Amino acid sequence: MLPRQQHVLDALYACFVACEAQATHGLNHPEAPALSRSVRLSRDCADLCRLSAAFVGRGSEHTAHMLRECAELCRVCADECTQFSDEACRLCTDACRRAEDACRTAFVRPAALV
Repeated sequence: MLPRQQHVLDALYACFVACEAQATHGLNHPEAPALSRSVRLSRDCADLCRLSAAFVGRGSEHTAHMLRECAELCRVCADECTQFSDEACRLCTDACRRAEDACRTAFVRPAALV
């Protein structure tokens, strides 16, 4: 596996974990209704990060398309989570920003992922 692939996979996995934790935290939070959009986006982001990692891992010809969409969803999820100050949201924001950056830089040179 190329270092670039591993970097993207590591970022996607960290984002998956952080988003899942944020969604669980949000569902169990006393003010859950205020976090509902954040929870939905976190769940979507976790799912897309997991799927994108599978595309990267197998060198799919559609990897660049997946990473573009993943970068966009990571950006939106991070933007939403920045509105909340708790630790789960902060970790989610940080992981989403790193995954967004990894996805954006990876699809600039899609040949490096094949």
